[in-house]
Amino acid sequence: MSMTAAPFVIGLRQLPYYDSLQTPEALAGWFQQRLEEGLCEFGHSDLEKGHEGLLGQAIRQLPSDQARKLCFDMSAGVVPARQNDDRFGAKYYDTRPEYLDGIVNRTLKQLGIEQLNTFMLMRPDPLMDVEATGRALDAIVESGRARQIGVANFLPAQWRHLQAAMKTPLACQYMEMSIARSQMLFDGMWDSMRRDNMSGLAGSPLWGGRIFENQLGQMLKTMADTHRVSPAGIALAWLHTIPGQPRAVVGTLRSVRLQALAHDAGLTLSRPEWFALLEAVRAYRVP
Repeated sequence: MSMTAAPFVIGLRQLPYYDSLQTPEALAGWFQQRLEEGLCEFGHSDLEKGHEGLLGQAIRQLPSDQARKLCFDMSAGVVPARQNDDRFGAKYYDTRPEYLDGIVNRTLKQLGIEQLNTFMLMRPDPLMDVEATGRALDAIVESGRARQIGVANFLPAQWRHLQAAMKTPLACQYMEMSIARSQMLFDGMWDSMRRDNMSGLAGSPLWGGRIFENQLGQMLKTMADTHRVSPAGIALAWLHTIPGQPRAVVGTLRSVRLQALAHDAGLTLSRPEWFALLEAVRAYRVP
């Protein structure tokens, strides 16, 4: 479980598309605003290494006491086709110790920080040498380069296989989770995670904005008016109401939206409200 007090994680994947944040000075000011709002945890991926230089320059402009409050969750292990310069040009997974070690070292150097909050394997790798990868992940924690290890999109058998090769407990799993994608609450996945003491990071908690459409969108607005929060705040409250409280990873970097979500954080819904939202998106009642 994360040691931060942040109510949700801010994913940085969309950073290149925000023209107003493309200078170190502007991005440093944006980080300062987030820290003032209690938002200190950020999601980063090896797929986004192109803007690590900008991130590092911005972090170095912050006072040292503020820079130390920033927490970064790093995911790695997927090599996209555009980064593959061999003659095949295939997208592939890479969980070799030397590859993971290099990513961690590069990211820490580029960002100018001493430790990642969480280092996550982005996908289960069918070619993974589980024993070797497990030792490498343990070494990353033991060396102080990451506080904890997580996985993303793993099935229980896959994370337990990896866990058996590690001394460090797997701390969390990242997966897409929202009102519109709730199957893990009914197929045993969420129960398996809780049984194994793994917390959840909920990616795409607003389903790319599609949850604000149609009947579900109307119900979110009605509940938002009742609770005097934003419809997005209700969507995150739906997650917060689940025992174990998966933490949302939001994709927006717009200050006004992040401020609204921070203001709305901590709300829980009643059972009738929670199931009404589920019914609205499914268009059928639970059995």
